[in-house]
Amino acid sequence: MTAGAPWLLSPSALRGEPPHRRGISTHRHILRTWIAAAAVVGFVGCALFGIDALRVIIVTLIFTFGVDLMFVVSLRRASSGRLSRTFLIGVLAGLTLPADVDWHVAAICGTVSAAVGNVIFGGWLHPALVGRVFVQFLFWEKLSLAGATVALGPVLSAANLFVGDLNQAVRVEHYQGWLETTPPPPADALELTPPLWSLRQFAQGQIPADGRLIFEPLLRDSLPPWIDTLIGAVPGGIGETSTLAIVVVGFFLIYRGYLRWQLPVAVLTSAFVAASILPIESGGDYVWFPVFAIEGGRAVGLAYVLYHLTAGQLMLGAFLLAGDVVSSPMRAHGQVVYGIGIGVLTIFMRLYGVLECECYWAILIMNVLVGTIDRFTSRRILGTAPADDSVAA
Repeated sequence: MTAGAPWLLSPSALRGEPPHRRGISTHRHILRTWIAAAAVVGFVGCALFGIDALRVIIVTLIFTFGVDLMFVVSLRRASSGRLSRTFLIGVLAGLTLPADVDWHVAAICGTVSAAVGNVIFGGWLHPALVGRVFVQFLFWEKLSLAGATVALGPVLSAANLFVGDLNQAVRVEHYQGWLETTPPPPADALELTPPLWSLRQFAQGQIPADGRLIFEPLLRDSLPPWIDTLIGAVPGGIGETSTLAIVVVGFFLIYRGYLRWQLPVAVLTSAFVAASILPIESGGDYVWFPVFAIEGGRAVGLAYVLYHLTAGQLMLGAFLLAGDVVSSPMRAHGQVVYGIGIGVLTIFMRLYGVLECECYWAILIMNVLVGTIDRFTSRRILGTAPADDSVAA
């Protein structure tokens, strides 16, 4: 032991010799890494949706910071890492919103995320999602896909990334894919149908079959090429659409040890199984096990299930939202249970029209159950007996 210095700062401790090992990551390192991951997804969103996407994120951040700062100043409850935590909440809340929403929608989302999700609930419900589902109810007509005869949303064309104007959007006949389609001048963007809307319509029997072909009309006439959902060139929230960007930053978080791989795997696997099994309506009947459907020699059922994984909020939820360190279970076994619940609830609500923002609601519902999950998946301390509630204190 070095005289006059704490043992944890001794050379043996720094070398990692037993019985202790000094870690190099602090909560600030963890939060900043998550912020960097969210920023990468936001950067891709700004490329696909232009300056409007940046405006939404900035407005959400300003109001999230403003409300949280008022709380800190008035109650004098500043804590270490609070600035980074608030920044992360603001960015994530902005990523869940479409780029074409009015500024006051982003402002209210940021305000509720900070005031209700972070201050009142203390973060045990994901703060960014508390704000997002609130504005979903408050501005239902603007944000809802339900009830629309044809739902359309803008995406910048490949030639107008970052600098294009979403308001200059046109609908192109015989759409062949984002990379192959250029809007006629002076349009900068394409008006496309959100894949999530088509999947919901299909599950409820709103896309009629073509003779014996049930899945082919969906894949042929309603959904974009699957590569578009990987790139992110489809309508949706700023950070929801680019599967590739989300997966890359998710793998980085797993590599750094800040996200357990079990959680996104549990979310996506359970969602895949649920979409493969749960029935869809067709001609008054229900088709079970759609994943096994084959039409014209093509595995159309498998393609249908893959669209469920890459459309909507599922990828963003699995990699950047469900793994929030405050509102998710502590142990890997608990995160598996937590992830399974999120995946199954997301697909169930999506198919049967229970709620909009289905993945966000699924995460919030499972947030409520985190305490119970931790209780039943916690490791018993060696040398102690299981608690017996029947024995009086």
